[in-house]
Amino acid sequence: MVGVGTDGRKSALARASAVDWDGRVLLDAFVRVPERVTDFRTFVSGVRPRDIAASNESAIEHEECRVQMGKLLKGKIIVGHALKNDLSALMLDHPKEDVRDTARYKPFMRATGRSGGKLRPRKLRDLVREELGRRIQGEGEAHDSVDDARASMDLFRSARVRWEKELTKKKKGGGRGMK
Repeated sequence: MVGVGTDGRKSALARASAVDWDGRVLLDAFVRVPERVTDFRTFVSGVRPRDIAASNESAIEHEECRVQMGKLLKGKIIVGHALKNDLSALMLDHPKEDVRDTARYKPFMRATGRSGGKLRPRKLRDLVREELGRRIQGEGEAHDSVDDARASMDLFRSARVRWEKELTKKKKGGGRGMK
């Protein structure tokens, strides 16, 4: 995501990446931003002005990206980190039962608050380091959305059996009072 608007706080899609179960790239494209970019957030996004410039023939329009990603995701279980943001940027919906979001999976969340009762999502970088013993998104390095997609998939794979059992229990129990 890059920043648009006068203060650069509004986010806009500038790169979209998707990998399969084995981490093979299914889609990795820079996306032309229809608004003037006021903050490239390169240290986080990895996106540079030349990546989404009109002169970059490999960059695609937002609508083309939306269509391609929509076709890839249709009928699939999708895995990622903070997927609500990604789906929103793509202007796509996906059935809740087919979403595996590593930011929203309770065992991956951190308890906060006075009594430790409120669960908060954790950074992908921290989860990958603690759960997989791997380093991504190093200090001073730009994020790579393909690396992030692979890391999210690897996190899911590491917890898949337990995760799917919990979902099955919730479905059978109506989602109330099940642990």
